[in-house]
Amino acid sequence: MKAHPCVATLALALTACTTQASLHLAGQAPPQPATSRAALASPRPDRGASWLSTQAAKRGPLLYISDFYNFDVYVYSVPSLKPVGKLTGFLEPEGECSDAHGNVWIANTGNQQMLEFKPGGKSAIDTLADPLGYPVGCAIDAVTGNLAVANIFGVSGAGGILVYKHASGTPDLYANPNQFYYYFDGYDAKGNLYASGMTSKNVYALSALRLGEKTMASLSIRGGKLYFPGTVLWNGPALVLGDQQCSGGTSSCLYEASVSGTTVSVTKKIPLADSCDVAQVALHGKQLFGGDYESCTHVKSSSIDRWTYPAGGKPTESVTGVYDPIGAAISN
Repeated sequence: MKAHPCVATLALALTACTTQASLHLAGQAPPQPATSRAALASPRPDRGASWLSTQAAKRGPLLYISDFYNFDVYVYSVPSLKPVGKLTGFLEPEGECSDAHGNVWIANTGNQQMLEFKPGGKSAIDTLADPLGYPVGCAIDAVTGNLAVANIFGVSGAGGILVYKHASGTPDLYANPNQFYYYFDGYDAKGNLYASGMTSKNVYALSALRLGEKTMASLSIRGGKLYFPGTVLWNGPALVLGDQQCSGGTSSCLYEASVSGTTVSVTKKIPLADSCDVAQVALHGKQLFGGDYESCTHVKSSSIDRWTYPAGGKPTESVTGVYDPIGAAISN
């Protein structure tokens, strides 16, 4: 789910590594990736068959990485990053999330649907239609089992959050009138949801849907400035937010923050050295995993990287073989 302005098939191309292009909502073209990439080559769908090592699936855990360009989702062993599988048949796959059973949900953006895969499975076990827009991110609530899907934009305008109760049925729509685009979302331990995105003027925005509330509220950020929406995840007492254009530059980073009411206070900056458009990361213990796109001048080829958490810095391991990595999720 290319959550950058080159996001979901819409000609939304804000570029993290170059200049900002204009957004074209009239006639709504298909969604583009949730990354800030300036220029993307034409997609080259992989029509091959899916495969996955049954032994690797039994050993687990597994890392799932979506590739917006090839329409594939690649599977790696954790923490080694050894390739152990590939899922095909998607149309512009983007953000991902996993539940307590290890099942992984993948935003199949181009087809306006969410697909669920069991650990080690090569075919989707469930499909949820998105009747209102283009899904690019998702989160599972450990409290209720609800699935919250982020629509970067709707079929006729602004995006929003669709909540599928118990990850099934017809969703309920939630939105913040001050936020137009919705990229990634994440739940805290109490069932409160946070969603990153942008205003209609392409300014970073962060919203919250409190447990039991019917509307989303804007959150103010203190102690730091974010430029391009990225990861949203909860780690203990900290809300972790990703910025694909850290400090307005060409590298990505993460911020740890505390939340009090409608105020988010940055407490730590985690650099992802020499990275570019890291749209979504997955956290496993003391390690981070995510895609590093090649569009920035200091990156020679796209890769899947592993970083130490919370130190960040240069990757401790990288593997190539992807073109436009977006989503990241770990199946335990």
